[in-house]
Amino acid sequence: MNDKKTISTYPNKRIKIETYKEDDTLVTKFYYDARDAYVKELTKETDGTKDVKHFSMDGVLSKQEYFVDGKRHGVETRYLVSKAEKTIKSTKTYFEGKLHGDCFTYNSLGGIIKQEVFVNGKIQPKAEPESQDELQEED
Repeated sequence: MNDKKTISTYPNKRIKIETYKEDDTLVTKFYYDARDAYVKELTKETDGTKDVKHFSMDGVLSKQEYFVDGKRHGVETRYLVSKAEKTIKSTKTYFEGKLHGDCFTYNSLGGIIKQEVFVNGKIQPKAEPESQDELQEED
């Protein structure tokens, strides 16, 4: 891509998509169709790796995710939109496009309310806690 800025608009002439280069990074901004339009999605791509940030209509970060060669890769983080201080709602770990690793869901105070483990896109059964009898037999 050349170094010039590319802009497409909604029928009402408001900016819809803006694309430009920032050093070696391709930047793409998708906007909401509103008068005080905030960025809906901000994508920064360098060497096949994309950092994608999603925003609410009020401009609050709602999700951040990463892609490598077009596949989700790394930690996807979702935020509680009502909390402007970036309270995490959930995290999911991806490897080459598949859920792989720990996935957590949090309450509004940051406490874990759900935890799941995935391997190559498949949820793993929860390990059964050892019973008290088994623990006492080992003593």
